[in-house]
Formats: sequence, C-alpha cells, structure tokens
Amino acid sequence: MDYKRTIIAVRGDTQGGHSGGLVNPKTELPDFDIDEDGNTIFVGYRNPELRPIQKHLWKWHEQDLQNIKDLANGDSVVWLEMGDLTQGNVFKDDLAINNLSEQWFISFWNTLPLLEMPNVKAMYLARGTGVHVWGEGATETMLTFALKTRYPDIKISITDHWLLDVDGFLLDVAHHGPGAGIRNWTRGNVFDLYCKSILKDDIELGNRIPNVVLRGHKHEFTYRRAIHQVRHKIWELPGFITPPYCFIGSHAQKVMNSPSFMGVGLLALEIINGKLHNYHPFTHYVDLRAKEAV
Repeated sequence: MDYKRTIIAVRGDTQGGHSGGLVNPKTELPDFDIDEDGNTIFVGYRNPELRPIQKHLWKWHEQDLQNIKDLANGDSVVWLEMGDLTQGNVFKDDLAINNLSEQWFISFWNTLPLLEMPNVKAMYLARGTGVHVWGEGATETMLTFALKTRYPDIKISITDHWLLDVDGFLLDVAHHGPGAGIRNWTRGNVFDLYCKSILKDDIELGNRIPNVVLRGHKHEFTYRRAIHQVRHKIWELPGFITPPYCFIGSHAQKVMNSPSFMGVGLLALEIINGKLHNYHPFTHYVDLRAKEAV
C-alpha cells in the first residue's frame, strides 16, 4: 500500500473585533479623515493597536502555526475554519471595533498566515453565527472569495455543514453543536449522545459513517468517542468541540456561568492512509480568577 499522510488543521472562533479577539499585528485597516473642506478622504492604512491579551494570543498563535508546520514536516495540510471569525456588533460588551469593514479586514489578515504555510492544498470554511458574522455567514463568505482570488492554486470553499472526504477520511464539520457541559463530572456527556445519534442515524440509514465529528461555537475544547454495539459488532465515532482562538468577554462569562479556566488553541488531526493516526491539541489554558491576598 502507498503511504499517504495529511494533516487536517482546525481553527475557529477568532472573533475579530472583540477586545479579546485574535488580531494579526500586521493587519492594514483603511484610514479616513475629514479635510479642511469637509470632505472625507482616504489617508492610508494603519495597524490596529493590540491589547496585552491580544499580543499574548498572537504569540501563542504563531507558536501553534509553527507546531502545525513541524507536524506536517512537508506533508499536505488541509485547513478547516470553523466559523465566527468576527464578533459582529449585536453584543456591545467588550466590543473594540463596531463596523463590518474593519472586522472583516482583521479576519482576512488573521487567515493569511495559514495559507502562506507550505504544502497547503485546501481550506474549507463553515459559516458561523449570524450575530457574529453579520448575518448569513457574511464574514466567511466574503473571506472565501477574497482568498480564492489571492490563492488560486489552493482549493477554498464554504458551506454551512460539511461532509468532507480527505484522502478517504470522512469528516462531519459544522459550526454549531452542543456544549461541553457545566460540571466536570458530566463534561462531554451531551456531546457524546449527540455523536451517538449521528452514528446510529447513519447505521440505520445504511450511510457511510463519518470518521470524526467536529463542532465549534462553544469555546471549550472537548473530546468524546461515541460507541454503539450490537452483539459482536461495534461502531465508534469520535468527536471534538474545537478550541476557540479568542479570550472570554463579559457576555461569554454570563453564558458559561463564570468559568474558572478557559483554553485557546488549534487542533490537528494526523491522517495516514485514510485513518486517524493521532490527534494533536495545541492548546493554552489560563486561570480567569483574579488572585489577591489581604
């Protein structure tokens, strides 16, 4: 058998425009001013000012991209962008940039380093949440076609829900899915049942069973493996809630019931001859509690 190895690299929930969102410091934002005659004029480009946490996020991001490059070691790379690449302007809390154009430019510049890596053969984007991506996947849709123009030799495509065959390895990929749970002893239980439902549906319908399920949106890296057994026959379906690449804000703190910790990062799936050889979470965790002694 011929040996074929591919790295599927996964990123999502970068939330460009949020005060804790990912920002490439090389981002060029169009700058306008009003001249002495009262006319609005284009005066050039400016780089955004990064907050301390954003500088830290970008440092981690560069490390993780190097980890992906080292893991690939010359083999092909397929990128999955899981959605919510901008913050939108519905949730005003912690919003650093309020307009579509600048948020979109941030998402564009955040994505360039992924496609500048050697041996990238494809990128597949999933549309995110309407309130974050300016309705109907506007951020990812505009980004897709801008990137296709810039990188004509890389296959770049977008939809809401993928069933992707990468070298014989089948991935079920979408932005939305269940959360990880609110207690450590139940973490992943709902996601486990979610994956098992997908597994049983495909068994009963006689469909090809995916090799992995990937979901984003919930900002908490989680791994589960659903199992279904009938006598001697056993089926398995692993799944991941992928890590975000943004820092938590006040709205997320409320939705997640004030978590003590959070993690950001990338996920890489190492595929050899159509099978999952290993998975590699490149994640970074922080304690969200302010510590003080009196």
